[in-house]
Amino acid sequence: MEPPQSDFAGFLWRVSVADVGADGAFSTFNGIDRTIVLLEGGGFGMYTDGERVHDLAECFVPHEFPGEQAISVQLHGAPTLDFNLMVRRERASGKVLVLREQNSRCLPADTALLYVARGAACLSDESGLQQALRCGEFARLRDGRGARLPDLLCTPGSVVLAVCIRPNPEGTQS
Repeated sequence: MEPPQSDFAGFLWRVSVADVGADGAFSTFNGIDRTIVLLEGGGFGMYTDGERVHDLAECFVPHEFPGEQAISVQLHGAPTLDFNLMVRRERASGKVLVLREQNSRCLPADTALLYVARGAACLSDESGLQQALRCGEFARLRDGRGARLPDLLCTPGSVVLAVCIRPNPEGTQS
């Protein structure tokens, strides 16, 4: 969450991993852009006013939608585990990138957070210091503005979700 320790009314962006175990309605959030990514399970249909607006059935495919949209879900069977990004639209824009490469990768300058969704990865900085990351672990990165971000090294078959946040200029919307 940015800023750290902020409450719901004051966050710029926040990330969570959540279980969806039953059909039901998502909470609505005015002024928030949302991105959901299926991590495991059978997925679900997303409905607005009884009409399907999206089928979240394939793992590691981000789906963006406005937080004001009234969404209910119907599971395709098994419960799911989902990755969720919420960004306060008036202050920033956000994107979830799915990184699958098995070699070094320079992260985009606006990368704020990494989540290892499958396999394992390692961050390596310019001094050679390394931080190992296992499946299910997050890595919070320093502000990329003016500072070199570490390289990401993925093991074969790994999937890492990179949360990229771009603050909006004062008083504008994305």
